[in-house]
Amino acid sequence: MEARISFQEVLRWTDNECRAFLERMRWPNGAHCPKCGENSPYKMTRRKPSKNLVGTIYRCRACKRQFTATVGTIFEDSKIPLSKWFASIYLMCASKKGISAHQIHRQLGITYKSAWFMCHRIREAMTDKGMLGSLSGIVEADETYLHPRRRRGSPAHHERIQDEIKMGLRPKVKRDWREGKPVVFGMVERGGKAQTIKVSEATSRVLRPIMLKSIDLKSSRLVTDGNPAYRSIKEHLPHDIIDHEIEYVRGDVHTQNIDSYWSLLKRGVYGVFHHVGENYLPQYLNEFQFRFNRRKISDEERFASLMSQTQGRVLWCCQTPQPQNPHA
Repeated sequence: MEARISFQEVLRWTDNECRAFLERMRWPNGAHCPKCGENSPYKMTRRKPSKNLVGTIYRCRACKRQFTATVGTIFEDSKIPLSKWFASIYLMCASKKGISAHQIHRQLGITYKSAWFMCHRIREAMTDKGMLGSLSGIVEADETYLHPRRRRGSPAHHERIQDEIKMGLRPKVKRDWREGKPVVFGMVERGGKAQTIKVSEATSRVLRPIMLKSIDLKSSRLVTDGNPAYRSIKEHLPHDIIDHEIEYVRGDVHTQNIDSYWSLLKRGVYGVFHHVGENYLPQYLNEFQFRFNRRKISDEERFASLMSQTQGRVLWCCQTPQPQNPHA
């Protein structure tokens, strides 16, 4: 097991030290081929420096492919030094409300475009796998709406609109406050994990299947507010409702844990990122969920936890098929 590593130590690491750490985290029992899984590959060391700065590569005995520790991970085929990757991962793991790509771009001295793509690769690695059916005990469920970024206009413009409405020149349109806002559904296990997902609408048709898959029906009790979308779940597990128009707490019946999680998420979205594209919202939800589910461990342990699940090359933003680079 790796010793605890502080942020100052990570900043002092060279690329070779970062690569050695990645190999230990990815292959604790020795290197194996990411293509066929064969163990005991050949280890080759370059005698002369070349354009490729990786000094040691592996060659599989079975499929004869060459590979390094970054092949098949979020670091594959990236020209950004591993030392900057590690620093970015540490900052994203340690920042409670997240850190923007602009901040990483300024602190690490890389372009904003590189910082943006690097952050999304890291968020992809933050995906909690195997979460379905894992919530038990008292589970709080709720939905929230994130405000889209809109042009506010000048005060004079709004005054002119109000004057036109008073004079009857413009109809007064009453809009639904939820119109155009992305919907996020979340569940929090008291004292345990959280699970959030972007949904199309907060209706029973959409939310009920998610709850049935994510909650252990045999050993759980659900607590929600008075939204009618949750009422049909009582056929499958005990369900308590707290009506916020009347009260906020009734014994152990409340939704304070999921409400505090929404506060943390919104402070990050509004205060740190300022604007989150709706298409990329699931990646940001992965980031906040990863940190929250590991809130009881130190930053060093959170960093090591993320480094152990960096497998999986990210190609969701590439428009053309990408070949495998054996020397990545």
